[in-house]
Amino acid sequence: MADTSPHIPKRLALVAGELPAPGTLPEPYPYETVEPHRQGFVERDGVRTWYGQFGESGPWLAFAPIYQIANTYLLRGVVPWLSQHFRVAVMDLRGNGRSDRPATQAGYSFDHYYADFVAVLDALDIDRTAVVGISATAMTAIRLAHEQPQRVSHLISAGGWVNMRMEDPAMHEAAQQALLKMRGNWPAFLDGFFGAAFNEPHSTKPLEDAVVRNGWVSSGDTVAMGRTGWLGNDVRELAKGVRCPTLVIHGDNDRIAPLSQGETVASLVPGARMLKIEGGGHLLAGRDPIAFARAVRDFVGAAPTHATWVRGMARKRKALFISSAIGLGHVQRDLAIAREMRAQQPDLQIDWFTVQPASTYLEREGERVHPICKRLGNESRHFESQAGEHDLQAFFALRTMDEVMALNFLVFAELMKAEHYDIVIGDESWEVDYHYHENPELKRQPFVFLTDFVGCLPMEEGNEREAFLCADRNADDIEHVARYPWIRDRAIFVGNEDDVPDLPFGPGLPDIRDWTKRNFAFTGYALPFDPKSLADTDALRARHGYARDEKLVIAAVGGTSVGGSLLHRIAQTFPLMKKQVPELRMVLVAGPRLPRDAFPTMDGLDVLPYVHKLFEHLACSDLALVQGGLSTCMELVATRRPFLRFPLERHFEQCIHVTNRMRNYCAECTVRFSDLTVRELADKALQTMHAPVSYKPVETDGAARAARHILAVMENREWAAA
Repeated sequence: MADTSPHIPKRLALVAGELPAPGTLPEPYPYETVEPHRQGFVERDGVRTWYGQFGESGPWLAFAPIYQIANTYLLRGVVPWLSQHFRVAVMDLRGNGRSDRPATQAGYSFDHYYADFVAVLDALDIDRTAVVGISATAMTAIRLAHEQPQRVSHLISAGGWVNMRMEDPAMHEAAQQALLKMRGNWPAFLDGFFGAAFNEPHSTKPLEDAVVRNGWVSSGDTVAMGRTGWLGNDVRELAKGVRCPTLVIHGDNDRIAPLSQGETVASLVPGARMLKIEGGGHLLAGRDPIAFARAVRDFVGAAPTHATWVRGMARKRKALFISSAIGLGHVQRDLAIAREMRAQQPDLQIDWFTVQPASTYLEREGERVHPICKRLGNESRHFESQAGEHDLQAFFALRTMDEVMALNFLVFAELMKAEHYDIVIGDESWEVDYHYHENPELKRQPFVFLTDFVGCLPMEEGNEREAFLCADRNADDIEHVARYPWIRDRAIFVGNEDDVPDLPFGPGLPDIRDWTKRNFAFTGYALPFDPKSLADTDALRARHGYARDEKLVIAAVGGTSVGGSLLHRIAQTFPLMKKQVPELRMVLVAGPRLPRDAFPTMDGLDVLPYVHKLFEHLACSDLALVQGGLSTCMELVATRRPFLRFPLERHFEQCIHVTNRMRNYCAECTVRFSDLTVRELADKALQTMHAPVSYKPVETDGAARAARHILAVMENREWAAA
């Protein structure tokens, strides 16, 4: 079969990489951030069709089954958020996803597709629902609205077809050639089809998802039969009889279903509204999930029965601080900045927008984490799911976080509409920064962006795909900032100019350091403490229960489970180290996600699940063994503690950006996890513990400088003459 030894087009190889075995479903399926409330199968004529319900309350919203070249995964950017407002019904059309794949053409027809959809609605006891039809599936939705008008409250056609009779000879010939190509070279067809569907610039991720996690889950032969079942159908007469509120969404650059198809639907359905997406391609739900999800919710959702408007001068000064929850380093420095802001503006209220483990830390510090955060996806959990044994391809972990980012931005946009904030501060809030630039009309107040690194950099020598995709993402960011400089009212680099690598963003792109100097303010590092307050190590030891005469080694890997392999390796060194230093005590900080009972029980070895204000413990240690993250390393440099850092393999931020910064502070303490045996690691640790340090001092006013930048944006007086 052609599917088993396919020729992979160059673009597809760069975007998608090595294809999995044909028919492989993505894991988890269909979504990462939400579980189905109900799921199951309906069976008709021996063919089983999978369906799922997401969300437990609210009106029904049903997605008619997508054409066989795709499956429910295509909706991952919209269903998780919509399910917070609706009971959302989705299904895999026969021929893809979890549904059966009939072996003959008789199993694929428009009548079968329609009957499968009705069977799912019956199985879920849906009496009345809004219906969304995407691409060819718009015909299914129109047919239901015509034949069962009492069942359809709203109709939405997105990039929809209304007539697939292919009466024009050229269209008929093109359709036949497409069927031949499906059967003859399935990868090439997928590359061409989805390349046309996602023709918007910088669409590599939706293109990859569409090919690898949608089309490749089926086969060319199956989808050719499925497409044949759609061809020859025309629902224009049915559209004339639709009487429910109807919204037609269509891109003016749709190269799959011409804009004229959407315009025809809008002209035939009485009272239909048309939303034209200028510059938009075929699959808005995949390429522009924010615009799509909000359009659906605004059209179908009922207006709130109660609302409050606060008079302008009655509003208190409020800031929203978005803190990345990948580890705990960001939130500690963010809290230091927030406290400096309050010191300079005592009447300022600050709400926090984050998830565990950062939210737990903030609540222990008496901060208010906004209740809406319970609805957020968890970035930290996503990164854990992408990790191997002390290995994390951080770029691809960030690239595959698009479902989490879409959900979290949609929740954020809700909050911005519901409450009044004078300013939003985002520390590596990639979801807000990216989607603000993609949807600039949603910005409602000043936005300050913070980060401690700029630029995604490839880690694998000779990996052409990684280098291409890193450069594409960097180019997208550069173009965003150039086109919409007002999205970031201020961009703050938490560090100094020479902490930015003097490397290019990619072929033909600017130098990272030069570009950052033109687009960021520099504050120096923002410590969460004054090093002078931690200088009395005897007092710290007494406070935290450590003896003065013991040699204290603390090993910590942050707030995720990614560092589990490193902690286990360090635990193995303990008896070797203790044999040479009998007074040795080792503390393993396993964090909230690593079970304590997974570590050995030995006298002098403590395993703690969580240590609040870990920097105080590190400040009185004789040696720290840590992962390669920036925050902990900078805190150790500031308190002048001996330490070894073990960057995660293929983690571009830890291996390039943080290593560069450690070099600037004369902290040459980087060790590759894979380079040392247990005994060699034990010897290296003891050698480091007894060696003097000669670090450069860490600036102590970084948090105050960042706070002044943020408040200057909020006050908006820098332009004044006096």
